[in-house]
Amino acid sequence: MRILLIDDSDVFRLRVRQALRGWLPDADVDSWDPVAYGKPGPGFDWGRYDVLLLDEVPAPDADGFAWLRELRDHPGLPPTVILAESGGEQVAVRAIKAGAADFVRKSELEGPRLVGAIREAILEGSPPRREVANLMLTQPIVLPPTARADEQDLEVPGYRVLREIGRGGMSKVYLASRDEDGLQVVLKVLDPRLHADPQFRERFLREYRIIQRIRNEHVVAIFDQGVTNQHAWFAMEYFPGGDLKARICEGLSSMGALKVLVQIAAALDVVHSAGIAHRDLKPQNIMFRENHRIAILDFGLARELDATSTLTQRGMVYATPLYMSPEQCLGHTHGPRGDLYSVGAIFYEMLAGAPPFAGENAAALAYQHVHGDIPRLPARLAGYQSIVDRLLAKRPEDRFPSARELFAYIAH
Repeated sequence: MRILLIDDSDVFRLRVRQALRGWLPDADVDSWDPVAYGKPGPGFDWGRYDVLLLDEVPAPDADGFAWLRELRDHPGLPPTVILAESGGEQVAVRAIKAGAADFVRKSELEGPRLVGAIREAILEGSPPRREVANLMLTQPIVLPPTARADEQDLEVPGYRVLREIGRGGMSKVYLASRDEDGLQVVLKVLDPRLHADPQFRERFLREYRIIQRIRNEHVVAIFDQGVTNQHAWFAMEYFPGGDLKARICEGLSSMGALKVLVQIAAALDVVHSAGIAHRDLKPQNIMFRENHRIAILDFGLARELDATSTLTQRGMVYATPLYMSPEQCLGHTHGPRGDLYSVGAIFYEMLAGAPPFAGENAAALAYQHVHGDIPRLPARLAGYQSIVDRLLAKRPEDRFPSARELFAYIAH
């Protein structure tokens, strides 16, 4: 993978390169000093790069967002991540309008946020660049030598770790067996580099408490949790039936899609009745048990509806762009009706085989969620359009009032 970094500060360019070296040791990072060389011109070979990192202020009195609007006309411009001094709705909106795939606050450069933004940006890019991102996803991230933690080094009392089966920005997920009865479970373990940060640790453990608070057949079962000097972890149900994404790839009939939608509505009613908004619904977070019943998991971004404060700052966007509500794209409060919008995107994908909106990058997707027309289903599926229209309504008040109302609309 090849990355181009544009900024006028030698110190800042070095800081970015060092941060990336810890996460992506095989990436080639080229630096461009706009004070010395000016802004890359129309003849610049952008095709050499998989992603562009552009400072919000690339040079004295320069506007990185304005630069990006001009550079978008250059052939082959790679997906772009803006490196910003601060976050918030205004930065998110400016990034969307400029055509950026994402933005990362400079205070987050040393954490997982930057590499996550790079991955998502490339995944939303051209097919050859998506191949690069897929390769990134299949290769393990190399941790700094002092912080590396492989399966053989991971010890969780009462469990035997079998293998790693997934990872996210904050945690790794392992298949394990429980010592007392051999039950296969999933262990979710906070990245050891984040363990010392009280905010990350609290956000991670809050997910366990939220799932405990719900405790229902429509939600992943959770068994145990613990904190050691090196790790915070919890043990939860293993789903041999796979996830909804795999079912969509295999192909669902319209009736099969409707049956899944009924279950999702019932599950969300339970979640919302417990005073929780999920905020990151996507096919990968909807799992199947062996009896074909679904359960929702991954409550890492969930929020208690009665909370007076939140660990996720207003204006920060963390969810999956393909399924984000318009209000979430704009950094506004995403409540139960925001979850219903995500369900609408999932339902459309179950029927049509592809998400409702497409874009070259996350910012383009966000623009579609906020401003794009609701897509039409093929004629043979037109009978489902009224459900899609209500779920994907731009204004929350135009959607179904609740998951229970959605369930009743379908079931009756």
